[in-house]
Amino acid sequence: MQADFKPLEFNAVRKLLERLTYTPYGADAARALEPTPTVAVARRMQDAVSAARAFFEAQQRLTLGALPDVRAALRQSASVGASLSGQALFNLQQVMRGCTNLHQELGDFPGVYPGALDDLLPPAPLVERLARTLVGAGSLRDDANPALAELFRERGRLRADAERIIRQRMGQADVRALFEEDKNVAWHHERAVLTVRAGDVERVKGVRRDARMGGRDVLVEPMEAVPVNNQLEALNGRIGTEQQRLFREITTTVREHLDALHKMLAALTWIDLALAAGRLSQAMNAHAPRLTDGPEIDLKDAYHPLLLVQFADGSGPQPVPLTLRLDPQDRLLVITGPNTGGKTVALKTLGLLTVMAHCGLHIPAEHDCTIGHYRQLIVDVGDHQSLYHHLSTFAGHVEVLKRVLEEADSETLVLLDELGTGTDPEEGAALAMAMLDELGARGVQGVVNTHLAPLKDYAADRPGLRNASMHFDPDTLRPTYQLRIGVPGESLGLIIAEQNGLPSDLVAGARAHLERLGAGG
Repeated sequence: MQADFKPLEFNAVRKLLERLTYTPYGADAARALEPTPTVAVARRMQDAVSAARAFFEAQQRLTLGALPDVRAALRQSASVGASLSGQALFNLQQVMRGCTNLHQELGDFPGVYPGALDDLLPPAPLVERLARTLVGAGSLRDDANPALAELFRERGRLRADAERIIRQRMGQADVRALFEEDKNVAWHHERAVLTVRAGDVERVKGVRRDARMGGRDVLVEPMEAVPVNNQLEALNGRIGTEQQRLFREITTTVREHLDALHKMLAALTWIDLALAAGRLSQAMNAHAPRLTDGPEIDLKDAYHPLLLVQFADGSGPQPVPLTLRLDPQDRLLVITGPNTGGKTVALKTLGLLTVMAHCGLHIPAEHDCTIGHYRQLIVDVGDHQSLYHHLSTFAGHVEVLKRVLEEADSETLVLLDELGTGTDPEEGAALAMAMLDELGARGVQGVVNTHLAPLKDYAADRPGLRNASMHFDPDTLRPTYQLRIGVPGESLGLIIAEQNGLPSDLVAGARAHLERLGAGG
C-alpha cells in the first residue's frame, strides 16, 4: 500500500519503534518501515510481532545487547584482495556471537522469524577461524598460525637478549650509581633503552630516543644494544607483514561466507524489528487486527497510538476510543459539525491505524478490529497555504483533489479534512457534493470531514454515504470526542461563541441574521 505518511505523523510511530530496537540493523528497519507489498507479508510480520510479545510476556531472558554495525565491513570484504582490520573482524565476531545467543533464547518462540530460525546461525568455519586467530578487541593471537608462532618465539628470545644487554650496561661501574637495583628496562617502539636523568645523559654512550617527564628523563639506547634492537625491529616488521597477510587470508574466509552472513543479518534485522514491535504492543496493550484481502475497515474502540503514549507519560489527556466501519456498502463517512469536536483526530486515527496494520504492527483497541487491503491511502489534512508556491488554502485542497481524481479507485482509502472549505460556502458545498458523487461512482472508501451544513442532508440521501458527527455534552456544550455514526453534526457555533464570552446582544443579532438567511431574505 502506498500512503501519505507525513500528515498522519507515521514517522512518530517509526521513532517509537526505533527507540525499542536493540541493534543498528533493527533501528534502520524501523526508520524505513512502510506498508508491506502484500497482505500476506503483513500477516507474517503480524505473527512475528505476536510471537515477540509472547516472548516478553513469558519474561524470557534476552541478552542481545548493543551490537556493532558490520555492514560496511562486509561490503569491503566482497572485494578480492581486501583486508579487514582486527577491529572489524572482532566486531563481526561479536555480531555472530550475539546471533548464536539469540538463536538459543528464541528456541521456544520460532514464530518471531517467518523463515528458519537457523538462518541466525553464523557459518561455523568462520566462527572457528576467528576463535582460533583473534584475541581481545581485534588483535591477532601470537599463535594465530605456525609462522606467527615461530616469529613471536624468536621475538621473545630477542627481547630477552635486549633486556640482558640493558641490564648488563646498567650494572657496569661507570653508570651503576645512576640506576636503582630493581630498575625496569624501558622500551621505545620495541627498542630496549635506558631511562637516564637529563643531567646524567652524557655519561651514557648511545642514541637518544625520546624524553619523558617534561624533559626530566631521557631515553637512551646504549651502543651495546643497537645490534640486537635492529634485529628486533626487523623481526617486528616481518611480524607485521605476516599479520597483514593473515588479515587478508581471514577476509577471504569472510568473503567465502558472505551469503550466509547476509542471511544472518537479514534474520537479525527482522527479529529485532519484531521484538521492538512486540514491546510496543505490550506497552500499548495492543493486538493484531484481522487483515483481509478486500477493502474494509471495522474499528471497535480503537485508540490513536500517539495520544495513548502521551497519556501514558502524563503529557496528554486520556484519549477517547474510535468506533467506525467502512465497507463496499457504507463506503464514505461524512463527519459534520463544529471544528472543535475532534473530527481531524478521528480521521488521523483511522489513517494511522490502517498504515500500522499494513506494516504488520499491532494496533491499540479494546476489541477485535478488521482492516482490509487498500492499494493506496490518500490524505488531505492540514493547512495547505504556501507562500513558496503562492497557493491559497483552497488551492492547496484543490491540488489534493486533483490527485484523488487522477489516482483513486475502489482499492483506495481517502481521508479528506474540511472538504469544500477555503472558498464561498455555497460553492464549497457544491464542489464537495460533486466530489462525493465521483468518489461514490468509483467505489472509493474513506472519511470526509466538513462543517458545511448542506452536506448533512446530502449524505443522508445518497447510497454508500453515512452521516456522522462528534458528540458534544448537552449540558456543557463541550466536545466529548466520541464519534456518533448516523447522526449529523449540529450547528453549535453561536451557542459556543456566547458561552465563550461574546456579548449576548451580539449573538442575538447573529441569530436574527441567521433566520433571515434561512428564509431566503
